[in-house]
Amino acid sequence: MNTLTLIGTLIIPIGLFPFLNAQTWEIGNTKVRVVAEREGEQYRERFFAKSGEDWTSILTSGGAVRPDPALRINERDALTGFIRARVEKTAGEERLILEADAETGTILKTIRIVGDDPFVHVSVICEFRDSVRLQHLLSTYSFLPGANPDFVFTPQLRPEPDDVIGDHTFRAPALMLQKGSHFAALIPDLRTIDGTGRPARAGADLRLDVSPLPMFSFGLLPWAKKNHVYYSHTDSTIAVMEKGSRVEYGFFVYVTATGVPGFEYQNIVRFHWREYGRQNFLQARGPQSESFASYKQKAWKEFVPLVALETEYLGKRVTLLRQERLAWSNKLPPAANNDNWFNVWFNSLRTAYGMYLHAKETGDRWLQEQALGNLNLALAAPDHNGISPSIFYVDSSGGHWVADHGWGGIRDGTCYAMFHNAWTSYWLLRWSDLLPERRNEILVRTRKFADFLVRNQLSSGVVPSWYDPKTLEPVPEFREENAETAGAAFFLVEMYRRTQDRRYLERAERAMTYIATSIVPERKWFDFETFFSCSRKPLGFFDHTTGQHPQNTLSMHQAVEACFSLFELTGKEEYKILGVRILDYLCLYQQIWSPRWLSCELMGGFGVQNTDGEWSDSRQGYFAVTLIRASEIAGSREYFERGVAALRAMFSLFESSESPRTAENYAHAAADRLAGVTGLHWGTGSSVVSIHLIEQTYGDAFVHVGGQWGVGIDGCRIPQVSVYESTINVDLRDNVNTPRKIRVTFGHLQHPKYAVKVNGKDLGTFSAETLKKGIHVSISQ
Repeated sequence: MNTLTLIGTLIIPIGLFPFLNAQTWEIGNTKVRVVAEREGEQYRERFFAKSGEDWTSILTSGGAVRPDPALRINERDALTGFIRARVEKTAGEERLILEADAETGTILKTIRIVGDDPFVHVSVICEFRDSVRLQHLLSTYSFLPGANPDFVFTPQLRPEPDDVIGDHTFRAPALMLQKGSHFAALIPDLRTIDGTGRPARAGADLRLDVSPLPMFSFGLLPWAKKNHVYYSHTDSTIAVMEKGSRVEYGFFVYVTATGVPGFEYQNIVRFHWREYGRQNFLQARGPQSESFASYKQKAWKEFVPLVALETEYLGKRVTLLRQERLAWSNKLPPAANNDNWFNVWFNSLRTAYGMYLHAKETGDRWLQEQALGNLNLALAAPDHNGISPSIFYVDSSGGHWVADHGWGGIRDGTCYAMFHNAWTSYWLLRWSDLLPERRNEILVRTRKFADFLVRNQLSSGVVPSWYDPKTLEPVPEFREENAETAGAAFFLVEMYRRTQDRRYLERAERAMTYIATSIVPERKWFDFETFFSCSRKPLGFFDHTTGQHPQNTLSMHQAVEACFSLFELTGKEEYKILGVRILDYLCLYQQIWSPRWLSCELMGGFGVQNTDGEWSDSRQGYFAVTLIRASEIAGSREYFERGVAALRAMFSLFESSESPRTAENYAHAAADRLAGVTGLHWGTGSSVVSIHLIEQTYGDAFVHVGGQWGVGIDGCRIPQVSVYESTINVDLRDNVNTPRKIRVTFGHLQHPKYAVKVNGKDLGTFSAETLKKGIHVSISQ
């Protein structure tokens, strides 16, 4: 009798207010209504969204092949249905409560609307009178706008009949359907499915292959890993429920009739961070409680000496930063592991760039020479009419170049790869900014590759991915369709930034028009890893059950960067809008929590694709920089926080406390363990480079004065910022046990000078220019 029901002005204890048998029960606010209507002996829910003066029905409970609730025990479907209903109303909250009887006990479903929030919370509780083998307990809804939706999203594909969407892929989970402006999402409540001793795994399903309406389901759904990497459910995958036990799960439902066609998922991304991400980000756990100084030490002082190999090539001193992978990847002799890679995964030139920044800051002459030696090697790559091989190795007979990796590439690595060349050439441009004395030398080379892209771009805007080593003609694989074209666009627009050659700008815009019109609408985010790495599948693969293509996050990242550069250089708002939309889609792969059933701190990291199982993959170092850039362009605190969370995520994955080596990712094959160590450039080094790139501009903590918010970057957090006229008050908390000084930078300043207070202490008055560069602040816990 703890809950109260409000009827008019009369408050009645719930225990005295029985379930009634009215035909219709309703709760709602100005945005959403939920109606339970009796059909025969059972109640069926409908979710309505406001559209002008009207209400449009978006979801109804149950589906063509699955009722609601769906309870399967002891290898058979239990007869059940919601037969009793009531409504409870308290100040600012309305609840619709449905109750079902089953042979094993009761099922209670509570649908809760708080204030004017459009996100409706649903909880399901099931009690078992007897011991049973639970196959599943699921909540199901059908999408009333009908078949052939314009937009579908699930965290994972499920192409085979026994496949399900296991909660191992619930990094930022949601099941979404949209048709025109009508949109529905089911978002698992992560708090209800977390825990180390949970009685049953959770899972989901989405079906477009059923008639007459698409449907999605979520609940308790024991699963088993299947192949690499899908998740299956049969009657043999069970959870044993003891007599008298009770299980619970929850989720949110969001519906709208006025959504932005094709892009309403952006509101789900905002909800994810607001509901889960920010509060988890502000916790002082794992790498969030460490200083970046130790990571720099591990990367540059401990890891680099293990892999640096100095030699002479074509009369120049060069340095290999070895990946030690080529012999396996391309089936070469062991000596080929004295290798150096210039590709999208493992880009030593990007690593060397970070090494150089650190060396200049600390006066480390040896590290600086190694970085310059790697630049020399990149510039020594043979030029084949503009395109180059991407891997070098040295053995007793000298140096050798290999076109591409065999594992992850095509035709045993014999074709030249555009995507790898584009990413490497972009980093050559960054080196040209860093070393003005070598600018001309670098631009001669990058211009050749830019001209190669101009010659080979198709009229559609696509840039073919691979080229025959003899003819230099595009090969059929990824020739007519690929999302790697975004990488070409990014390089070309950055080449235009430095040369003002309008051909490069025009071709970059043509490439992004292709991405916007041919990739984004069906989310065909194909790059090499989608088909040719560990999650192998034939070209043309399509999941007819969910109506989705396989997709990978690397090409999304490059597309976002290309859009932002085009926006900066052309001022066209359409590029900013497109870039943010693609970035938000990418954020559906970012971990907004760290589940307790995985024994590693995983908050903020990124997954790889919708047909694999990695958590906290090494690409997150790249994405961190892009998210911080997005924060500046979009004026978003959320993107800044997401960027810092991604920046920190890599450092949970050290193979031991003494080792400088991090694993490539975590729980790759649905097991609670580290994946293998890939190397400096895809792990420790790639994320430490991102630290340098971000701290150059933003220091160790950043305060957005105009927005009155701040974000801690290096082992600290800023819960609150307030600004009154020209006085800035910052609440700065340290996550690290050792007292230290950090550099706090300030942006979006409107006055020429400000008084600054940190944790109530007056630090003095500073010019806006000084605050932009940063002031040093002593902090301790």
